[in-house]
Amino acid sequence: MIESRSGVWWTDDDPSVRVPGTLARAGERWQLDLIGTLRVNQQWEDQLSLVPPATIYGACSGKRYTLRDSYLSHTNGPSIHIPGPRDQSDQADDQFSQTWFGFSLLDGDALSEDTIYSRASFELSGLSEWWPFSALQGSDAPTDIVGYRPPEPTVAECDNGMTVTITALGSGGHGRRSHSLTERVVVAVEREAGFTLEELLEQAVIPLQALLAIIFDRRVEYFNLRLRPHPDANSEYSSHAALLPISFDPDVIESKHEKDAIREFPFFTAKDVQASEFIAKWISTSSRSVVPVSVAAPTSQAGSFQIQVVEAVNAAESLHRELHAEPSSSGFAEKVREALKVAGGLNSEERRKVVSAVKMTEVTLEARLLQLAQELGEEFCAWFFDGQVKDWAAIAATVRNALSHGYQTKHRIEHDPGALSGVLQITLAVIRLRLLTEAGLPQDHALIELLSKDPRYRALMRQSVADWGALRATMGS
Repeated sequence: MIESRSGVWWTDDDPSVRVPGTLARAGERWQLDLIGTLRVNQQWEDQLSLVPPATIYGACSGKRYTLRDSYLSHTNGPSIHIPGPRDQSDQADDQFSQTWFGFSLLDGDALSEDTIYSRASFELSGLSEWWPFSALQGSDAPTDIVGYRPPEPTVAECDNGMTVTITALGSGGHGRRSHSLTERVVVAVEREAGFTLEELLEQAVIPLQALLAIIFDRRVEYFNLRLRPHPDANSEYSSHAALLPISFDPDVIESKHEKDAIREFPFFTAKDVQASEFIAKWISTSSRSVVPVSVAAPTSQAGSFQIQVVEAVNAAESLHRELHAEPSSSGFAEKVREALKVAGGLNSEERRKVVSAVKMTEVTLEARLLQLAQELGEEFCAWFFDGQVKDWAAIAATVRNALSHGYQTKHRIEHDPGALSGVLQITLAVIRLRLLTEAGLPQDHALIELLSKDPRYRALMRQSVADWGALRATMGS
């Protein structure tokens, strides 16, 4: 259970106004109940108004806090005065209150959104299974913390200037009748120039969280995120360079069951790839392919079946565009441009619109899906699609176009639950594997060897909800 925090709270809008209140955890948000009002977003009018979130600072029991991404839920004003004896010292009827909801909390100081940090560390559920290196294996493994020596870390130098280090940390103790030793796998992130919290989340935490979610095919949590403010920007911490004094959402994932929820073995581990290069390439690929990574990573939220199919195929198309340059103007679109000039009847602006539309469709969705899958290897396609990769690409493209544009088809495959299920699961698999191979996972026969050990991919390979060849024959009739 997360304990509530009571103290005084203020904002940058009017730092001199300190309002008493209590912060508590409510579902997946932080709820701040104030006795009084914080004067922020004064541009609000008596109508719908989209305003930026507020940052609220607090001081509770000798510690300072930062409540980020906060939105005002409601304000309660004075009650209607009831005639009767009045005590001038009682001002209860003149009391206002507010309730705010925030989405993340920094424990340790009052820090603005543009604060620069020099180092961070965090953990991820499932990371210890994917990064299997350990000092607790073998006949000479230590039995207590005194003899513990961590395994060689994985150090990735990323294109965004960050250094990402995955390592194991040992902790424990020993007494007259007991010895204990526990190993945790931790990610550390550093950048000489520093980074904001948003940059850390977008460029390191979320990409690694998505990587493990794709590998394990389930939601992955990050926790124990700790931050060290940059000493140049925060002189208060310059004498504590080795400390990470700021905690992000402390105790939100607090039970051992939640932290260690992933117990399945991944279909590949850091031992199967060049781990340092793989991490660096994955983070680079993630930054260029935000939509495909977001769709490919499992979450607890999902739309309707049809919407999920459209999102998956759209993400595959987006990934293909990210990985391949668009055709030059010397192709079919240029021939159309010249033909329109000769034919006449259209001005330059109208010709430009026609040529632009042709260029958008010069590489069809079906061709993009097919190439994306074929890049996993000829032998892989024969194994995974049972020789029907072209039929799958045609069905997936047809279903997406019908659902996205809302037109009716004679074959009505876009209403076939089996076809929709097959398109969704197979397309997601192609996106995930293509992202992983782009980062360094082996292709073709080596990829088959890895996936053949995984029951989820074996089930997809043997799926019987959709016969791609038969569906395409129906589409052509």
